[in-house]
Amino acid sequence: MRTQKIKTQICDPTILNLQILADIYGDESSETIVAALSGFYQAAKPYITALQQSFLEQDLSALSTVAHSLNGICGLTGVIRLATLCRQLEQAAKAKQKSVVSNLMAELTVHWPVLEKQLNFVLKQYGGADAEGIIC
Repeated sequence: MRTQKIKTQICDPTILNLQILADIYGDESSETIVAALSGFYQAAKPYITALQQSFLEQDLSALSTVAHSLNGICGLTGVIRLATLCRQLEQAAKAKQKSVVSNLMAELTVHWPVLEKQLNFVLKQYGGADAEGIIC
């Protein structure tokens, strides 16, 4: 597969910052970008489900733990906005601020599909499968 330099203007850097991903991995190749983002999507999807389940069960301790873990994988891939939401969720859940948690979960519900679209777009631009093709 042909190596491709990072395309800095293909997505919203406040949602997904590919330069952070490239800096962390020390590699701007399309293979690295596709592998990292595909891996992120595969790992993040169950965390999103777990956040939603913890919220429905009003289990703030579990929600805090899941948000912390998801924040970590976001940081490794330049997923900026979701990382911020997860950090805020973790803090609000620890502080037992149910109304703040509720507002943040509503925001996450809106943000996740936007992030999925960005991931699909970037994966297509770099010659990989789209996120929908990664997870059935």
